[in-house]
Amino acid sequence: MKVKRYEGKSEAALMPIIFEEMGANATIISVKQKPSKGLFKLFKKSTVVITAASEEDEEFLSLMSQPEAEYTPLHVERKTLSADLVESSSASGSAAIEESMTLLLREARKAANQIEHEESAKRTGKSQIDAGTDAAPVQSAKKYKHSMVQLFYDTMLTQEVRPEVAAFILRELESVDEASQVDVKLLVKAVYGNIVDILKNPTLIDTNKGSAQTIVFMGPTGVGKTTTIAKLSSVLALKHGLRVGLITADTYRIAAVEQLKTYADILGLDIRVIYSPQEMPDHLRALRAKCDLVLVDTAGRSHKNQESLNELKALLETVPDGIRYLVLSVTTRYEDLCKIVSSYDQLSDFNLIFTKLDEAEALGSLMNICCLTGKKTAYVTFGQNVPDDLEAIKPDKIAKSLLGLTDGGIHPYSEGGSR
Repeated sequence: MKVKRYEGKSEAALMPIIFEEMGANATIISVKQKPSKGLFKLFKKSTVVITAASEEDEEFLSLMSQPEAEYTPLHVERKTLSADLVESSSASGSAAIEESMTLLLREARKAANQIEHEESAKRTGKSQIDAGTDAAPVQSAKKYKHSMVQLFYDTMLTQEVRPEVAAFILRELESVDEASQVDVKLLVKAVYGNIVDILKNPTLIDTNKGSAQTIVFMGPTGVGKTTTIAKLSSVLALKHGLRVGLITADTYRIAAVEQLKTYADILGLDIRVIYSPQEMPDHLRALRAKCDLVLVDTAGRSHKNQESLNELKALLETVPDGIRYLVLSVTTRYEDLCKIVSSYDQLSDFNLIFTKLDEAEALGSLMNICCLTGKKTAYVTFGQNVPDDLEAIKPDKIAKSLLGLTDGGIHPYSEGGSR
């Protein structure tokens, strides 16, 4: 069965497209009204999302969002942002970020003009909003003195950024009020730059040939460690021409060993299976002698099971110079992510890899964890395609998503987003 999601201004506009692409017998699975998201949601009309199938079938793609929950933030020391707005905004001079900033500034000015018109309307007692337009979505209580700063805050909350994280990003702007006449460009650059500053400079895999590196992947069960290793192995071997060796200690799941063996056979990689930490040094030494990189897959460990974490610690001690990545799913509840990171942090230092970005409604969880724990996200994955659905994190792309500056308010790794 072919299932596809269509988004447009109205059902009437979408139906001809659906029947042309999927045929006259297409089945309409669902029709949903989608409110506008993002920084400029107040000035955009909602859209219609239709999910259609080419034939009848009880099984179809279900679009579900993560239920809300009460969260307990991780108590760690936060990094201090610069008090100088201009300095804090200079996160990168790349052409990509400059292009993003141009778009952000242009749209922000439109929003600022609209806010000014609405404030003027309130003072004169006349509404500037057309009677036929939809009611504006409910916003959070007024927290900031400047309308644009408040709009940034509200936008990040809709992207599932925690209130304390959003406040941390905006804390340099708390004293800015309407009367200060601060250039919108400075406000935009400060917010955008602070987000990028928190996310930038993770530890990525060195693709230069030289002394062999060992990279260890750890994390809970079901987050996609093995698939992520397969994607990285493909990129490193095929794109960068590196000799890659694989070691798997995930012998609890037979399917995991067979899955990695299959990819190793396809790519022509040497793979070893170990059943105890004592076996690691010999296999590691043999692979390092002929490989540029050795990737180690570990068994999924529950952060609640101290015994299994101790077993992982014993394995990590056999690779003292290895780079560590903790693999997490962005669809996991924030409170659970905090507990997982805290538990694994007792074993070793690490950078993060977030998976399943295509299944998430928003990317706030990624930002929350990076900000509140000081950890860095190195790579993200967003689908099952090997090796395409993986990339090194692009802080400017995440910043645009959290500020609602992506197409239609959809984050760039979602089914309807541009990657």
